[in-house]
Amino acid sequence: MISTDTHRFTQGSIAKGLIRFAIPFLGANFLMSLYGAADIFIVSYFADSAALAATATGAQAVFTLMALCIGLAMGSTILIGQYFGAKREKDVIETISTTFILFSIISVLCSISMLLFSDKIVYWLKTPKEALVGAYQYILICGGGLIFTFAYESISAVLRGLGDSKNPLKFIAIACSVNVILDLIFVGLLHWGAAGAASATVIAQAFSFIIAVIYLKRHNFIFDFKLKSYRFYPHKAKKILKLSIPSAIQQSFVFMSYTFMTIAVNKLGVIESAVMGITNRIDGFLIMPSIAFGAAISVMTAQNMGAGEIKRAKQVLYTGFLLSLIIAIPSFLLMYLWPAGLMRLASSDSDIIEAGRIFLYSYSPDCLILSCLFCMNSFLNGCGRTGFTMANNILSSVVRIYLIFMAVNLFQIGQSMPFSSLPQAIIAVLYFSTGLWKKSLIKEKKVV
Repeated sequence: MISTDTHRFTQGSIAKGLIRFAIPFLGANFLMSLYGAADIFIVSYFADSAALAATATGAQAVFTLMALCIGLAMGSTILIGQYFGAKREKDVIETISTTFILFSIISVLCSISMLLFSDKIVYWLKTPKEALVGAYQYILICGGGLIFTFAYESISAVLRGLGDSKNPLKFIAIACSVNVILDLIFVGLLHWGAAGAASATVIAQAFSFIIAVIYLKRHNFIFDFKLKSYRFYPHKAKKILKLSIPSAIQQSFVFMSYTFMTIAVNKLGVIESAVMGITNRIDGFLIMPSIAFGAAISVMTAQNMGAGEIKRAKQVLYTGFLLSLIIAIPSFLLMYLWPAGLMRLASSDSDIIEAGRIFLYSYSPDCLILSCLFCMNSFLNGCGRTGFTMANNILSSVVRIYLIFMAVNLFQIGQSMPFSSLPQAIIAVLYFSTGLWKKSLIKEKKVV
């Protein structure tokens, strides 16, 4: 029996369905941002600079694995979405069971790697000497608790494939609340520094995961979480990995391109470095709604492709693009017409404000391009074409890295973003026009 929180998006209003899914997803992303900032903020308030540097460095290493985890989760979301849309409940259950087992195996392997190489990771990250011990402790503790991180992401991936974005929001809200409380205790009262922040993170994730399992068992979830129900289906695992690996690779390349941007900007000076830290926050906040609509498009497309509703899947893309553009236009105008005002919200330093104004002005067209790109990539991912989106993202990342290292100031670095995104968007639109995406991942007979 399927939980009442799930939703089949193969019927009804497309716009209402997109908004219904996107708003809780947006809330979850916002809470996730607060979740990541809580450790840094509380450590900076209660501990010394060495503990802050250790926490920031350790969090960077853990975030890399989180990006990998999120990429891997997409494959399960897409496959479950297509089976759910096709009303193939047995396949849905088999995919869920395989997802949980597969993520458990991957999390154990990643955890062992983190535990074995944690001392080397802190050196690879050029950690300051004063922060070496704290960073090592942070990575060691979070590495040991990766199973809970992957467990939460696997449950979220399954729920979103079933059209449920509300429960993941509830579970991340629980994790965020517990994390803040434990941070205050471990870091503020017990003075454990970076180790305390890491412990709070792991315990919060474990608690949220346990609550999620209990909640779903009590609300007639399609999978009962009984030991006898866990079975591994190799053909399902193969499909999940076929979808997930390209997604994980493209996540890594995107992350790499932004890392190169940080390196290039740091070489320009401390003002430019500070500007990048602030503008990344501003940009991240402004594009959150487009990312949320992208996630909604991916799930709705997957369900409709599974049901063989190709025309409706196309309408999902068009409607999602319109809604995303409605939000992206004000973001563009804010960056283009009022960049200095946005910078004043985060800094009172006139040099930082002026440098940030130049960057945001040159970067602003990317808001409009990304609104198209997020929708198109999400649609193609929902169709199961993660291999194409991976190749397209890698090409864009290579172009972006080249333009960044050719740049000599913040204006040119800002321009590198839309100049690298535009060709990617054009290629995606051209691929869409070929109709190659119409073949269903699960080979439903209704698809032509």
